[in-house]
Amino acid sequence: MKKWILPILLVLMIAAAAVLLLLPANGVSYDGTSVYTDEELNQLIFGTDSPRYYYARIREIFRKHREIPFLARYDVVFEEGRNIRVHLYEKSLAGYLRFQNYYLYFDWDGVLVEIGTQRVEGMYEVKGLSVEHAVKGEVLPLKDSGVLHTMLTLTQFLNRETIYHSGREILLGSLCSGICFKSDGVELEMGGITVFLGDTDNVEGKLYAMEDILPELAGKQGTLYLDSYRSGAVDPRYIFKEN
Repeated sequence: MKKWILPILLVLMIAAAAVLLLLPANGVSYDGTSVYTDEELNQLIFGTDSPRYYYARIREIFRKHREIPFLARYDVVFEEGRNIRVHLYEKSLAGYLRFQNYYLYFDWDGVLVEIGTQRVEGMYEVKGLSVEHAVKGEVLPLKDSGVLHTMLTLTQFLNRETIYHSGREILLGSLCSGICFKSDGVELEMGGITVFLGDTDNVEGKLYAMEDILPELAGKQGTLYLDSYRSGAVDPRYIFKEN
């Protein structure tokens, strides 16, 4: 009878290991991204709607992390009570252009970071510019390098400066829904206000003027014309046409 003990013990150990590997995580939580839902992340990171705790622990040791669009990396932490916490780190995106049926996401240096069919909320759409081709990891191939510089100046300013608007301090970028390059100049969509900057001469001065003026226009809708703005003016004037 003793000769059967070892095989039986081996079978029991294998069965116990299989049960452990199949035990689901009691909870999976994510932080650090607004691009994906928890359900999408379960599939992208663990390959299932119901991640298995011990199986995920073993795979974390022996397998590289998957590359996920819009994420620079992620860290998986296994906690007590069979809970899993995932810390996500998004790629730094400045905005996007549309190219055919795709969204071209670029960073603060104008480098194309992602190409996809998914639109990320909170990103500025840059309209009025066209590209003939797009290569991930390379600078956006705009014909005029000055336009690229202006575009990056705009996005960086919007993500750096704050204003008091409707009784609270907010980032300028939270008001902006789009940047448009037109034949007669550049305009920004700032909530219900269209800000027409005109040509790109002294664009930073115009942006600072916009920063000072917008709080006065809170709650209004219309077009703010800053195309005639000149730096150094004692009393810089502007035109606002309400809708």
